[in-house]
Amino acid sequence: MTYPNSSQVTAGQPTAASDYNNLRGDALFLGNNLVDSLPLGTYLRRHVENFTIQIYSTTRLRVPYSVNAPATIMINGYMLQAAADVTLAAGLISGGAATWYIFAQRNAGSTTFTLSVNTSAVEPTDQRLVGECYFDGSSITTVTCYFTPSTQLNTADFDSGWFAVAAGQTYAKAHGLGQMPRLTVVLWSSNANGASPNVPVSVVISATPAQGTYSPLYISNTNCTIVTGTGTSGACTLASMNYQSSAGYYRILAWK
Repeated sequence: MTYPNSSQVTAGQPTAASDYNNLRGDALFLGNNLVDSLPLGTYLRRHVENFTIQIYSTTRLRVPYSVNAPATIMINGYMLQAAADVTLAAGLISGGAATWYIFAQRNAGSTTFTLSVNTSAVEPTDQRLVGECYFDGSSITTVTCYFTPSTQLNTADFDSGWFAVAAGQTYAKAHGLGQMPRLTVVLWSSNANGASPNVPVSVVISATPAQGTYSPLYISNTNCTIVTGTGTSGACTLASMNYQSSAGYYRILAWK
């Protein structure tokens, strides 16, 4: 394929039909024939890049902004790009436990987008389905962005959810993977969902500094088991340079 088919013209040069058609073919079909290629606008109609979704608070979500990699999305043929964090308005997620679908929404007169949610996954006009989250009746517990590249870390194959922990206890969670996980992470939070912006959350490496630096995690082909520390150090569930605790909540994530 020769590309481009069109060529430079000079002032006063007569324009033939082929000149116009070559220019049109270059712009719409990248030099291809219309029977062999979709128009460029059709190809890019579902384009999206740098798009991620985070839990912002117990009932809100956001698309974080990066000046070097802003979230960019096509909605109904319009090219839109975030200019700051895009945060879901308060009060849109409520009621009983349910899966909520997340949409990026085009608004006339704006080159950026907003977020909306619905318990239906059907795309309304000027909205684009971008992900989903689960609301347990009091807080958002998980969120999935449909555009997370496969080269990035996928959603965990096992997620225990947040559960309360105390000193000197053993907690066994059946992961159901049918094999030894390749990667397992234990998170600690000071509250039951780990979602609020200012809530301390940490990866658990050690839980008993007074007795030595020991990992509380034991993994088998069937279970992820947690053994919390004992003693009077006050750091029996979390011991780190920034935060220590004798209680709190754990969440276990495991990947095949």
